Amino acid sequence: MAYENTLPTVGQLKKVAGKTKTELDKLALEQKVLEARMDTQVTATTEADADYAAEVADGRVDTWANEHGSLGASIRGGQQRIAQGLQQVQESHQEQIDKLANAMLEDVAGVAESLETRRLETSNEEETRIEKDAILQEQIDKLSNAILEITTLIAEMREQSRTTQEE
Repeated sequence: MAYENTLPTVGQLKKVAGKTKTELDKLALEQKVLEARMDTQVTATTEADADYAAEVADGRVDTWANEHGSLGASIRGGQQRIAQGLQQVQESHQEQIDKLANAMLEDVAGVAESLETRRLETSNEEETRIEKDAILQEQIDKLSNAILEITTLIAEMREQSRTTQEE
């Protein structure tokens, strides 16, 4: 029975996790922006007595009491601060995720190395070797599943954190 390495590499796992997270974050943000724009348009077309000039003037002053020359400048300034803050949060969390993923993948690699070592040592005892391989393969599968579960939980925590910050 030939040994086949069916585990993805560390690089492959990182690439898939990073790409998936980026795509999900982008879709969630696009959905929120579209919903907010639609709600604003409906409100603007249904309020007969609304004083939009006062609203625009009010929008020129930001949360930090800075006055901007235009509503657009105020919005862009706020968006820039938010984008910078989100980038810092993402970088902070990404470092933690990378450390966790690397530690777990090192564990998986250690089990895989142990499996290979045990195969070489027990090559004369075929039945015993097959049993040990099955046990080690099961451990590898459990560790791989744990990595995927943790990645999912981290993505959910990020979404919850992002939702909480937006509220």
